[in-house]
Amino acid sequence: LQYETIIENILEKYIEEHFHLFDYDYDHDDEQLVQEIQQQIQSHNSNQMEMIEQMVNRKYELE
Repeated sequence: LQYETIIENILEKYIEEHFHLFDYDYDHDDEQLVQEIQQQIQSHNSNQMEMIEQMVNRKYELE
């Protein structure tokens, strides 16, 4: 029982010391990822709109 408690404390301390540093990087990277995804979605949406406009124009041209 004491062995488990000691190991658990050591692990908790190690995790706090080493992984706390990554919190800030993760937040920054996460924000960058969100921006990249938003740009891709905007680009995708504008491409879809252009395609739809072209299809509608062709439809009316053919009528």
